Amino acid sequence: MADELDNAADGADAPGEPAGESPAEESVQDGAADELEDAADEIADSESAGPLSEAEAIAASVAAERPVRKQAEAKGKATPKQRQAVAEEKEKRTGPIEFVRQSIEELKKVNWPSLDQWRQYFLVVLVFVLAVIAYVSLIDLGFGALILQLFGGGAS
Repeated sequence: MADELDNAADGADAPGEPAGESPAEESVQDGAADELEDAADEIADSESAGPLSEAEAIAASVAAERPVRKQAEAKGKATPKQRQAVAEEKEKRTGPIEFVRQSIEELKKVNWPSLDQWRQYFLVVLVFVLAVIAYVSLIDLGFGALILQLFGGGAS
């Protein structure tokens, strides 16, 4: 008896049989079968000479294998407006005092670098900045010299 209830809850048709398809899947398949029949009828109606040619039969079978778009199900109620939805989900704002408390708590969780790490980071940044300054200065001098050569730098 318990097995039968489990199978019934799983959607199986009978004990020991696999679960059947859901009603939505069955309606989609029924819709596909109806479309196949409609397509075959249309082709047959357009041909007054008789049976379908091989190309038409292939076209009908390809049309039958196309995926079928699912129909949207009615929700049963209107969708709430965006303003109403936002108003319902609105949370209480954090005040300035609570914000400072939370910020202090988060800063306590930070893994701060040691003094040796600070020095190492400072030197790396300093060397990189000096290298960029030297690179930009050389580019500036080069373009300046090129402009003077092209447009002349002396008084006539």
